[in-house]
Amino acid sequence: MAVFARSWSLFRSALAVLGAEKAFMLYPLLAGLGILLFSALILGGGGWLVLSHPELEQLLSQLEQPSQDGDAPWWAYAAGALLLWLFLLVTSFITHFFLTALVGGTLERLRGGNPSLDYGLALARQRAGVILGYSAIAATVGLALSFLRGRDQQPGIGFLLASLGGFAWGVATFLVIPVLAAKDIGPIAAIKESVGLLKRTWGEQLSVNVGLGLIIGLPMLLLFAGTLTGGVWAAATEQPVLLIITLATGVTLIALLSLMSATLNAMIRGAVYVYAETGEVPGPFDGDLVRQAMRPGT
Repeated sequence: MAVFARSWSLFRSALAVLGAEKAFMLYPLLAGLGILLFSALILGGGGWLVLSHPELEQLLSQLEQPSQDGDAPWWAYAAGALLLWLFLLVTSFITHFFLTALVGGTLERLRGGNPSLDYGLALARQRAGVILGYSAIAATVGLALSFLRGRDQQPGIGFLLASLGGFAWGVATFLVIPVLAAKDIGPIAAIKESVGLLKRTWGEQLSVNVGLGLIIGLPMLLLFAGTLTGGVWAAATEQPVLLIITLATGVTLIALLSLMSATLNAMIRGAVYVYAETGEVPGPFDGDLVRQAMRPGT
């Protein structure tokens, strides 16, 4: 309960900062729209290529059929891995670019400044090369974890290793984005800095993340259940207008909650970074709460 109480207080502190800088929510929104647009271009472009080139469709059909040894040619796996890596690289870059802009704006706000939307975007553009390098590393890790998960037809050792690897990667890179926003250093140095900061201030950070996840996750679950239940009931009673209103309202609220969650999570990381780096608690955040959040587990 103590962890949940601290998480709730950190959440409220971040919410107060967001109340003063509502434009911060535009960063995750732009990231989501960018990924959606890129995915649509990839899917649309791929569909157009297949439809306009029958020989390509035939080749794909052949690859789907097992060969004499029951396996696809090696180059098909290599091509698929390369395409997946490129997709992960671009989506990771888009995400990290706007997160860097968001955290950069948050750090400026915590320093007492009054950052505009352009401030964060300008900072992210200055760090674009480093963000791309970090995104390449993240894409490689993501590809490796995906490969481990895909090795087993059923959850087994590969799935377990991938889960542990993903957990460890998340812990190691928890403060990478704040480091990239605050310092002009390379991606590997940023990862090392993130690990070093967590080593020096290791504590209940993971538990606090669980608490924050519950704060957002429970309303998200209730919204999803309510939308599904209302939609099924409206469809069963043949009320198309109510069905449309229910689904539109539910999807909108879920999207807004997801957007707020992403924004607040990044802002809290910025506050934790300031304390981990300087030992000083940012003004809008409760000093005791941040210190307890980074204190060895109790």
